[in-house]
Amino acid sequence: MLRGIWAYFVLTLATVFFGLPVVLFAPFLPRWTAFPTRMARGWSRVMLFTLGARTTYHDPHGALQQSRCIYIANHQSNVDIWVLGKVMPLGTCFVVKQELFRVPVLGPAMKAAGFIRINRSNRSEAIRSLTQAAESIRAGRPVILFPEGTRSKDGRLQPFKKGAFHLAMRAGVPVVPVAIRGTFEIMPPKSVRVRSGPVEVFFEKPIELSEPASMDAHELLRAVHKTISDRLARNPES
Repeated sequence: MLRGIWAYFVLTLATVFFGLPVVLFAPFLPRWTAFPTRMARGWSRVMLFTLGARTTYHDPHGALQQSRCIYIANHQSNVDIWVLGKVMPLGTCFVVKQELFRVPVLGPAMKAAGFIRINRSNRSEAIRSLTQAAESIRAGRPVILFPEGTRSKDGRLQPFKKGAFHLAMRAGVPVVPVAIRGTFEIMPPKSVRVRSGPVEVFFEKPIELSEPASMDAHELLRAVHKTISDRLARNPES
């Protein structure tokens, strides 16, 4: 428990240290500058070190080199943000639930960085957010989504919501399934318990959507869910 309290204390300091420069300077820099991403990487490294998360990344298909794509990941813990933030390509943005934009410093920093807020309780607003995300992707900006909608309560993969996959079909860019394993054990949702441990992140083979008629959003959802589910079900050594 003491480690958890320490982690939240460091989180507060690190958010101010890395977030405040983004709030102050990002609005005056070129659109989608690398500066917010570099700050996010620093923030993520500090938090992963504080939590004792030992990250290993598997990217055999070069998915992290994609300039126009959608990364779709499972969501077990807040640690997932830092795990992906550590390695995300420059200019990447997250699609984030609107409640987080109300958090002091963090919210204004995400806004200044061009992150996209989504209100899942309002369908019309959610559609506008996904349209904005599609425009960003087509302009060359990778986007990260967690299609479960919220963190898993028990660490198991939950059903996916359809919005991310309609976005993918609209943008017509490759979809990269991302399987994250180990973050639930480090920091379960709504808990102050923190336990150090290994984290593995698998960037699976991108699914090309160059021929939209060959796959619809429902088929894409099932394909991505199966890819992530199959990876999570494997032994850590495989």
